[in-house]
Amino acid sequence: MKYENRIVLFLDILGFEGIISKTVEKEIDDEEKISDLYQVLSLIRFQNDDVPNTKSKVITHFSDSLVVSFREDDVGEFIVFFREILDLVTKLIRHGILCRGGISHGKLYHSDELLFGPALIDAYQTESRAALYPRIILDRHTVDLLHSNYQERVTGSIEQMRFDPKVRSILTRDTDEKLYIDYFEGALTLFQDKTLVSYFKQLRKIIVGGQRFTKPDVKVKYGWMKNKFNKFLKNLPSTAHENMFWHDHYDLLLKNIAPIK
Repeated sequence: MKYENRIVLFLDILGFEGIISKTVEKEIDDEEKISDLYQVLSLIRFQNDDVPNTKSKVITHFSDSLVVSFREDDVGEFIVFFREILDLVTKLIRHGILCRGGISHGKLYHSDELLFGPALIDAYQTESRAALYPRIILDRHTVDLLHSNYQERVTGSIEQMRFDPKVRSILTRDTDEKLYIDYFEGALTLFQDKTLVSYFKQLRKIIVGGQRFTKPDVKVKYGWMKNKFNKFLKNLPSTAHENMFWHDHYDLLLKNIAPIK
């Protein structure tokens, strides 16, 4: 038996303890809330019939956490993997659920029965210590692998390297230089018309509701989301100009979604 070099996602549902507690009121099961929770947990099985799976993908789900990995030599499926994550995150948001995660690359043993290895520890520590906010970030090893496979050279007065359009439509570099799955602008590639508006209304509702919390560690998470949300709306006109195909969608959002005060 030996390790494989694998890309691994460790994902955690935030506030899961509170979600569980609401399924029982005065020692009586709330069947509706239990059903809602079942639907959410079914989502994080991470199986999407609309997107082909990688050849070597393995999925482990336990309680409020999810681990998904695939072999390094399956790297051509990187973008499929990112889009599946984006799809999952936005579906959870539409159910009022936030998540946080870390993506790492390294040595891992992952089968239907067993899961262990240094890459799992790295992904878990990336999620718990570095992600900080409701976002899924890539660690340095994964970014290095991404650079070697999805980078293009831009010609001009000074030649520079940047990720190709497929990567840029899903990943954004944050102010702390971490690359994360962007469920703000990235949602524009998934939804259209009324569905797009309802998604951002739900996202806005989550953020506004989160502002009532006073604990510093929770408050900063919703503060990050508020800043990203408002920046997204502020940049919509210029984004629409650059992507005329989505111009009508942007116009619809600007008419129906207001910044958060």
